[in-house]
Amino acid sequence: MADDRVWNTVATAAAVSAVAAAKPVIARGWRLTFGADPPGNPADPGVSWSEAILWAVVTGALIGLVRLVAQRAAAGAWHRATGHYPESLAETRA
Repeated sequence: MADDRVWNTVATAAAVSAVAAAKPVIARGWRLTFGADPPGNPADPGVSWSEAILWAVVTGALIGLVRLVAQRAAAGAWHRATGHYPESLAETRA
């Protein structure tokens, strides 16, 4: 049980750190691609629907990918340190 708590802390810290580091990179990519700042609040009525949806899709996909990479890297480090993967990473498909 203690390993589960430690793993959850490690995985959460890895994901939060990776997302925090990725946000400015995503914003910079938006600026380079579209020549404008990303929407600060996509729900603002001044932001067009198309821009709001595109921002949601881009950030959702990239943040999801960054979290996955960070958590898999953390699992690999856990495996190297302990000799096994955390039990909570077991296959969950039915």
